Amino acid sequence: MLTYDDKTFGIQEYELNLAELYPIIKERHDFIARFDVFLKSDHSNQRIFSIQGNTLKYSSEVFVSDKMDNRPPLLLLLGNPASHSVDAGMCFAFERGGQEHRFWRNLKEAGILTFLEQPPLNADPIEKNTVRRNALRELDYLSPFRLGIAAFYSLPSTSSDPKWSGVMGIRKLLGARAFGIISIHEEIRIDKLISRFIGITGGIIAFQKDAYNGVRSYDTQKYSRDLAFQGLLQGKYKRGLNIFLVGAPPTRMANTTFGKKAMLKYRLWLSQELNSYQ
Repeated sequence: MLTYDDKTFGIQEYELNLAELYPIIKERHDFIARFDVFLKSDHSNQRIFSIQGNTLKYSSEVFVSDKMDNRPPLLLLLGNPASHSVDAGMCFAFERGGQEHRFWRNLKEAGILTFLEQPPLNADPIEKNTVRRNALRELDYLSPFRLGIAAFYSLPSTSSDPKWSGVMGIRKLLGARAFGIISIHEEIRIDKLISRFIGITGGIIAFQKDAYNGVRSYDTQKYSRDLAFQGLLQGKYKRGLNIFLVGAPPTRMANTTFGKKAMLKYRLWLSQELNSYQ
């Protein structure tokens, strides 16, 4: 039903079989009607989505390098990509006005990721994105971890129109029943990615409720907004007792005081736990 293939580092191409997802023709027609509205919610959608027959084709993103080093792996797991970032070829490409996204500043202040190469202050977003994408591919950054970045749901959505933004936007687009089916396929995809990138020991920081609940072990507490904001949502990955999981505040809260404190707590806890396996 859902197939994908790497295009270049960071970008994957997906195909979703609409006939399988919506076997009842009326449901398929209803989806097409919603999709026509969804497509207009972000100018980037026209470039990353298309429907050909009964196949929805779209671009998505995952930044997991094939290179290795001695640092323990840490996967930053998001909810779903932003359409404009997929279009730009880099996650968290920029915020309104072309400003640097708060996500990068938060990671730097928490000691999780500092890019060694800094583009000129007057560099445009394309140049900044190229520098960051190359750094993630070549592992050329300052961090106690070998980092990967992925999204639990591959389907992008706008970050600017509240009606269609985030995971709630794709849930609205697909409909409740289809969204549940897609969630199962996406969970399988993420499990394969974790197995390839992390192996048997590492860490995961989940920045969204579905992403966290989709990978947590049975005996790890379900997502709690309060605990996430306190930096206390800690547990294990469902398929690896030596893979540690934490639930972070949403990325939109990255520059708040509690968001910064939570990320710092998680970095310290993950470093301590993972260093014990080195």
